Amino acid sequence: MKAHTVWLCCGVIRAEMEELQRRGCIDGELLFLDSMLHMNPPQLEAKLTAALEQKKDDPGCLVLVYGDCSSRMLDLVRNYHVGRVAVINCAQLLLGRERYRQLMHEEAFLVLPEWARRWEHIMKNELGLDKSVAHDLMGENRGVLVYLDTGLVPVPEQHLQEFSSYTGLPLRIESVSLDSMLESLLAAQSEACSHKPHEEST
Repeated sequence: MKAHTVWLCCGVIRAEMEELQRRGCIDGELLFLDSMLHMNPPQLEAKLTAALEQKKDDPGCLVLVYGDCSSRMLDLVRNYHVGRVAVINCAQLLLGRERYRQLMHEEAFLVLPEWARRWEHIMKNELGLDKSVAHDLMGENRGVLVYLDTGLVPVPEQHLQEFSSYTGLPLRIESVSLDSMLESLLAAQSEACSHKPHEEST
């Protein structure tokens, strides 16, 4: 019998995880933490630890759907004997390693759907970058804004154009399937379930 799986995920990929579950590609329980926790890694780590503590005695297996988002992510995996997607971040989860590498070589700044509408809050309130500073900083380090369109929500064209204007970077929209994401999820699920001892039937 297939073990019950709990997926502990960043909220930035909520729509994509829910869609894969709706399609029947993954099953189990979906748990999400606010994507804004990325702006405070110690708080993210505390929230992840609390969630893992709460679920550690549950039957089945648990998968962390997070990249290298805190300095102790690997410690959490080891200490709680859970699986984790083998990616640097959620953009790589969506794109796959090869396409992600190509876009990094292009010096792309990747925008995920969930963050696209929040760019202004992130740039101004979380990072403290006014338009002039953002324009200079992004111009020195990035060449293009690339919106990763998973096709699950309408492309927020106005927000993206405003973000492009704020940073001075040209905008490109790239269609992304969920195939690479699913492959990583299933590999992590297999890893997670292998950590669980098999109970002998009586």
